[in-house]
Amino acid sequence: MSIPPIAGVTGITAPSQAAAATAPAQGFGSSIADALQAVSDAERVADANAADVATGGDTSIQELMVSMTKAQLSVDLLVQVRNKAVEAYQEVMRMQV
Repeated sequence: MSIPPIAGVTGITAPSQAAAATAPAQGFGSSIADALQAVSDAERVADANAADVATGGDTSIQELMVSMTKAQLSVDLLVQVRNKAVEAYQEVMRMQV
């Protein structure tokens, strides 16, 4: 039984110009706006599924529960992010200059 040798290590290549020309990173405000939109979308889907189940539509109870749980987790996460942001702001305001 022969064991093949480890291949040689190649050097690090410089990043291409295309990678340097990518769009700038997303700001904090737009990240929060995107998160709010995602929470709103999750709630809208859960509401639509609840209405569909109530009217005897094609949506199953399992799908309804999954969509409602996703919406609830999204809201919980958003509330926690808000709480941390407020806490950070209060900490900055308590700093003595």
